[in-house]
Amino acid sequence: MADFNESMKILMELEFSNPKNALHKNKTENGYTYMGIYQTAHPNWSGWLIVSDFMKKYKEIAIASQKLMEDALLTKLVYMFYKKNFWDIARLDSVFSQHNASEIFVFGVNAGMGVAVKAAQRVIGASLNGKMDTETLEKLNKFQEKVFDEQYDLMEQEHYNRLIAKNPKLKIYANGWRNRSVAV
Repeated sequence: MADFNESMKILMELEFSNPKNALHKNKTENGYTYMGIYQTAHPNWSGWLIVSDFMKKYKEIAIASQKLMEDALLTKLVYMFYKKNFWDIARLDSVFSQHNASEIFVFGVNAGMGVAVKAAQRVIGASLNGKMDTETLEKLNKFQEKVFDEQYDLMEQEHYNRLIAKNPKLKIYANGWRNRSVAV
């Protein structure tokens, strides 16, 4: 069975390898993003209280970001957030392949779990409902990992291409999204 902590390590390497920008503001968004948690989308996340305190204390976002990365409680809250809101929703503990679970998890964090699960369902030929139901789990757990990896990466790239086609301002993320899709 897949292990959340192993997939979270991959996500951390992809998203949060530089402590100076763990806390940042994206050009196309309002509010802060800390370790991928977007303040406007998740205003009730308890970690924002810690972030706010650090911003008051350190003033500069890069310095606050570095200090926040050292805060054990905040890191625990980040892990709990991702487990509850992404991993558990997609029942990824029930996926046999660590690689396949990581693919779905990492894409789901960026695109939403419904989108990520539907992409998996397209690859494995399951009903497209965006939920990791019994049919999806059974088919995914029988599907060849290498084939899943190749086809799933294409699904990710198609998703990002559609986003950019709808909103050309998002093109600034194209290289990062492509790299992310083939990194897992």
